[in-house]
Amino acid sequence: MVNDAKPASYDYRIAFGCWINDMRNSALPLQQWPAPHCDDATVEGVTRTLDVISAAGYGYLDMFGLYATGNYPPDIVSAFTDPERNRRLDLIFTRAADRGIRLCLPLGLMTWGWDRIIVEDPEVRGVDAAGNPHPHAMCGAKEKSWAYIEKLLDTMFARHDFGGVHLESADLGYCSCPQCAGEYGVVGYNARLNARAADYIKAQHPDVLVYTCPISWVPFSLDKGTGRQKTFTAEDLPHVLELSRHIDIFMDQGHHGRYVPWEEVPRLQCAYGTSGGLWAYHGSRQDRLSYFLPYPLRGAAHLRDHHDHGTRACLYYQGPMINPAVEVNSAVAGRVMSEVTRDPKAVLEEVIELYYQPRSTGAGQHLAQVFVDLEEAYFGQWDEQRFHETQNLEMPGEFLVGTLFNTSPDAVTHMGEPYLDAAGRAAYRQGLKAALAALEQLSGQFDDDGRLDRMTRCVAMAHHLLATFMLARGEPWMD
Repeated sequence: MVNDAKPASYDYRIAFGCWINDMRNSALPLQQWPAPHCDDATVEGVTRTLDVISAAGYGYLDMFGLYATGNYPPDIVSAFTDPERNRRLDLIFTRAADRGIRLCLPLGLMTWGWDRIIVEDPEVRGVDAAGNPHPHAMCGAKEKSWAYIEKLLDTMFARHDFGGVHLESADLGYCSCPQCAGEYGVVGYNARLNARAADYIKAQHPDVLVYTCPISWVPFSLDKGTGRQKTFTAEDLPHVLELSRHIDIFMDQGHHGRYVPWEEVPRLQCAYGTSGGLWAYHGSRQDRLSYFLPYPLRGAAHLRDHHDHGTRACLYYQGPMINPAVEVNSAVAGRVMSEVTRDPKAVLEEVIELYYQPRSTGAGQHLAQVFVDLEEAYFGQWDEQRFHETQNLEMPGEFLVGTLFNTSPDAVTHMGEPYLDAAGRAAYRQGLKAALAALEQLSGQFDDDGRLDRMTRCVAMAHHLLATFMLARGEPWMD
C-alpha cells in the first residue's frame, strides 16, 4: 500500500536575517548596530543565504534594514531615492525570486524607524510610562501616526512584491498615554496596533503572510511561582486571542522562553510560531571566522519538540554563511522543518555530503561527528540554574556572539558567565583542541570549496580567544 501521508512539517519556514548586514560575509568592525550599508558585500551575503535556505526548504527571507534603520523621513518616499541602493535591492529581490524565496517586509509598528519623524513632527510622539516624551515611539491613538505607517506600507508594496509582513510593535517601547497602553495595558494596546495594521495589509494584499512578533510585551524575567519565563496573564490572553483572528502567525519567538503556554496554543485562531528554541545572534562587527558555534542537533530537537506542541511556523535566525557552523545550522534546520521526524544526525550527514563533497563515506561521517562534538563541547557546559541565579532568566533562546551597540570591534561575550564558568571554559578548550586534531587528520579528504580550511580557522580562532579570556581571568589555559 502506498503511504500518501504528508510528513510532519512546519507550514511556514521563514529565514530571519535579522538585519540585512547580519548575513554579511565580511565584518564592519567600526559600524554601530544596526549597520545601514547596502553595498556589494551586502548583496553577496544575502545571495549566499538565499542559496542555502532555498536548498534547505525555507519559503521566505525576513530582514530589517532594506531602506532605513531608524530614520524614515516625514515624506517617507525620499528614503527610496538612492539609485545604487535601489539597484542592489532590486537584484536581491530578483535573486530571491529565482530561488523560489519570497521576501518579507519587517515593520516596526510605531517604533523602529520613526526617530526622525517624531523629532520633526512632534505631534505624533508618544510618551513613556512616566509621561515623558518617548525617544522612539509614535502614539497609536493619533491618526497621523497611522498615516505614516500606511504610507510606508503603500510605498514598499509599490516597489516590491513582498510575500509577508513582519509586525513588531514594542521592541523599542510603546506609547503609554491614557489612550494607548494607559487605557488597554501593554498587551491589549500592542494587540490592537497589530490587528489594525494586519487588517490594512490584508485588505489590499489578501495573500500576503502577516505575522506578529510580541517581543517586549512581557518582560524577560522568571515568574517566581513557576520558575519559568513570565507568560501572558488571564487578562492578557483575550487580547492575544482576538489578535489571532487578524493575522496568519503569532510568532512567539522565545528569546528567554515563550509568552504563550503550550496548553493555550490550540486556542489561537492562527498558526503559532517560534524561533526554534536556540539561536546565535551574529551582528555585523564580529570577524566572521573568529568563532564556531554549531547546534544542528539541539536545534533539531527544539524544532521537533515545538512541532509536537502545535508549533507550525518558525522564524529561524540566519547569519554569515561564510562561517561553516552558520551554514550547517541553517541547512539542517530547514530540512528538519520540512520533515521533523527525520534523524538529525542523518540530516547533518546529508548536509555534509552536499557542501563538503567527501571523497569517502567515512570522511563525511567523521566530519559530521566533529560538528556534533563541538556542539557538545560548548553547549554541554551551559547550566540552567546558572542562568536563573545570575540573570533571573531562562536559559536562551537567543545568545549574542558579540555585543550590539558599539563602534569598535566586539568583545567576546559567549565565553563568559552565565554561558560558561571556569570549569566549562576548561572543558570547552579541550573540545576545541580535539576538533583541531580531527580536522588536521581530515585535511585533503573533501572537495569543499575551502570550507574545511575556514572551519579550521574558526576553531583555531575560538581557541585563541578562549585561551586569552582564561589567561585574563587567571585560569589555567595551557597544556
